[in-house]
Amino acid sequence: MKLLIFAVFLCVLGVLALQLHVIKLAPQNLNAAPDWLTGYRLYSFDIDAQSCGAALDAVGLDGTLEPDQVFSNSCQKQGTVLLTKLSKAHVKEEQTRCTIAARLYMWERNVVQPAARKYFGQSVKEVTHFGSYNCRTIRGSHSMSEHSTANAFDISGVRLSDGKLISIRNTWKVDGPEAEFLHELRDGICTYFNLTLGPDYNADHVDHFHVDMGWVRGCH
Repeated sequence: MKLLIFAVFLCVLGVLALQLHVIKLAPQNLNAAPDWLTGYRLYSFDIDAQSCGAALDAVGLDGTLEPDQVFSNSCQKQGTVLLTKLSKAHVKEEQTRCTIAARLYMWERNVVQPAARKYFGQSVKEVTHFGSYNCRTIRGSHSMSEHSTANAFDISGVRLSDGKLISIRNTWKVDGPEAEFLHELRDGICTYFNLTLGPDYNADHVDHFHVDMGWVRGCH
């Protein structure tokens, strides 16, 4: 227990040091294999959208930051990019925070594509989703959702290169390789986002993985 507390203390200290610019780390190379510093390097994108945009440009995506839009005190888009593609898979055009796009890119490259080759012997050509920005509160709560600042993304499934759609709604609880594949995608995405909510969390997430970079942490 003492070792765990010490490890958590070091993580918090590292994050504070990054915020105060005590530690200078090179921005995350999105094509680099993840290592123990990946989380810290990705954190720089949370606080510096320009470096995030440059990282997307470096891997051939459009890292141009969209103009900030403030709709109300609670609902706004800042530091967003127009996401249409990941490392190989396409996504339906969506405006989301650059840090969300960068994390989705690494998840798709390092988790989704290897898992698809393992289970099905082919790649994923599309990651399907329900969007990012939505000016609303969390269901059953008065607190604003991370969607209200485009700081969240809802993934509904994937389409394989042969055209087969694997949806979370229809496949999550069905025995077989497709469900095992989706569970592997969920476990993998948890390493890139602060909060992941899926069908095992509650009925509101029966058809998608919700991921965000808010203050709450968890993998469900």
